[in-house]
Amino acid sequence: MSGPLGGVPPAELLMTVARQDRGGCLVLAVRGEVDLSTGGRLAESAGEVLREAGSRPVVLDMLGVEFLSSSGLGVLVSLNDEARAKGTPLRVVVDQDRPVMRPIRTMGLDDVLAMFGTVDEAVAV
Repeated sequence: MSGPLGGVPPAELLMTVARQDRGGCLVLAVRGEVDLSTGGRLAESAGEVLREAGSRPVVLDMLGVEFLSSSGLGVLVSLNDEARAKGTPLRVVVDQDRPVMRPIRTMGLDDVLAMFGTVDEAVAV
């Protein structure tokens, strides 16, 4: 299936976002690619969850993310800023050994974001 850009699939096929309540946290599981074409959907979905969460922690499960672009990093920074402003803990789950971690480390975001290796760890805090 191709999208309007001639051979590029629609954003809905490049990235999926699913929400669940778990252990007093709102967990947003992201799968696929987080880039310029999908970042807006992630920002919208996560922003909605942050508004709804109040003081409950929000866990952004990125274990299923295969690609994270610089625009995706920008979305993470914006979500972190929004969460701090609301007083909502934001916990980001990324496998430390996957290529997705490389841009996070390169930009120093692993020192800024609350990073976890598993959803269980992020929920248990």
